[in-house]
Amino acid sequence: MDFSYLDKESYRSIPLLDEKHMNPDSQNDLFFIRKYRASEDTPLHRHTYVQINYVYKGSGYHTVNDKKSRIFKGDIFIIPPYVPHAIVADKDNRLEIFEFEFCADFVLPSFDDTDKAESYLDFAYLEPFMVAEEKMKPRFNLDDRLQNEAERILWEAYEEYEQKNAGYKLVSKALLLKLLVLVGRAFSNEIRGTETECILNKYKSSVLSSAEYINQNYSSSLSLDSLSASAGYSKSHFSYLFKAVTGKTYVEYLNEVRVSQAKRLLSETSKSILEISNEAGYNSLANFNKHFKQITGLTPSQYRKNNSK
Repeated sequence: MDFSYLDKESYRSIPLLDEKHMNPDSQNDLFFIRKYRASEDTPLHRHTYVQINYVYKGSGYHTVNDKKSRIFKGDIFIIPPYVPHAIVADKDNRLEIFEFEFCADFVLPSFDDTDKAESYLDFAYLEPFMVAEEKMKPRFNLDDRLQNEAERILWEAYEEYEQKNAGYKLVSKALLLKLLVLVGRAFSNEIRGTETECILNKYKSSVLSSAEYINQNYSSSLSLDSLSASAGYSKSHFSYLFKAVTGKTYVEYLNEVRVSQAKRLLSETSKSILEISNEAGYNSLANFNKHFKQITGLTPSQYRKNNSK
């Protein structure tokens, strides 16, 4: 995944750490885990990779761009590529951090479209984008139950990485995904309040314009890339906003619009199912049949038989 669009001109003077800094032991891994004690004078820096930080003990400050926030035990935050940040300990206070660094391909190598990856993107990439755009606070505090679970996962991942027994990469990846899902659920629950309403109100008009574009151009070849670019957002950010405003993913919404039009044509015209499939925007009859049955519970032929006028 390409995050170079986050590399703003105003950041260029701030040191940028690449994958060589992530893997000091030269294992050529796409991830790195450590537990360390933060210092009182950590300089502002950036990475070409994603970084998760969990405050295991103590307190201090976390600076993202020019925003400085207090951090305490139980706080977790994700730093996206290229965004300046620094973690600084309070004076005379032992600030201990679990740090899980990874390239995006370590988490999402098998997904061939954003819709399939949404369960991970919502937390793993949405929050960093929002932080980069200064829309959300650069920290999230876990409740006691989740703190215990997160620490158990992080300790296990840390031990796997340190010991590097057979299969440690696969185990580490599974643990990372579990952490993202667990924290993502809690994060999603919390942001359903006022802060989210303000964000959605700001973006609602833009998303509804995209939805209306789909309504009018459903028969065309519509891609998430083109729609998100037209709206001016990354694919993951646009996907989150679209689902938050419409209650459906981009793919779900597009298929429902197309199937709705197909239903009308099936009941009101004598056109062949292949013709209707093409007019609805599907370039594959098998794909049309699959989505039509998923949404209506019937095949196109069955629907026509039951609804012909």
